[in-house]
Amino acid sequence: MDTPKDIHEAMLAFQADPPVLTKDKRAHQSKYADLVQATEVILPRLNALGVAWKTWTDFLDDGKFVLRYELRHVASDTAQPGTWPLKLSDNPQQMGSQVTYARRYALTVATGVAAEDEDDDGQAASGSGRRTAQRAPQARREPAAPAPERNTAQRAQRPAGPPLPGEDGDGITPRQQSLLHVLLGKAGKSNREAGLGYISDVLEREITSTKELSKADAKRVIDHLQVAVEKQEQPA
Repeated sequence: MDTPKDIHEAMLAFQADPPVLTKDKRAHQSKYADLVQATEVILPRLNALGVAWKTWTDFLDDGKFVLRYELRHVASDTAQPGTWPLKLSDNPQQMGSQVTYARRYALTVATGVAAEDEDDDGQAASGSGRRTAQRAPQARREPAAPAPERNTAQRAQRPAGPPLPGEDGDGITPRQQSLLHVLLGKAGKSNREAGLGYISDVLEREITSTKELSKADAKRVIDHLQVAVEKQEQPA
């Protein structure tokens, strides 16, 4: 394709051969590529097409706090702008975590770039995530088991995979899940984005769903919330 004439031709050329984000396994415990990796992969490809990426925080006319972002084709001075909602906080660390999260997602959404390990809450809930896919080859290599007895037939038919809610395992328990949501509500974090931002801040890594939490993670966040809620409820 010839040199892009405007932002639309530039993005057409970019999306004709888009990069894929592959998480650096040494980076951190999150299953997603972080902001640094996203910019290292995406920005050079955009710049080669004459496109600059810019983000900044701002207030809309109605007072809402947002992250503004823009893809601009420098030669033609044509742009593709957008906004991402943010929530004000008195905690600078939490605000920084929220802005970093927004910058990463705005960049991937605006460019249409997908992360290799990314799946949504629906996939995680249906058991079609990465861990189940990794177990399948092992199950096929095992010799066929003898027919189960009548009283164990239902358990034998269930496919191998992560423990279900309520079973023994390292994942967050239903009781922890319920208590976590109650405490987030009392702490003023009932909004999903605000709640996940708070959890990410406490655990010092990006969390996109409470299903990612281990029992230990959940306990740490719950303990942190209980202290925060107790302070709020104390009389002045």
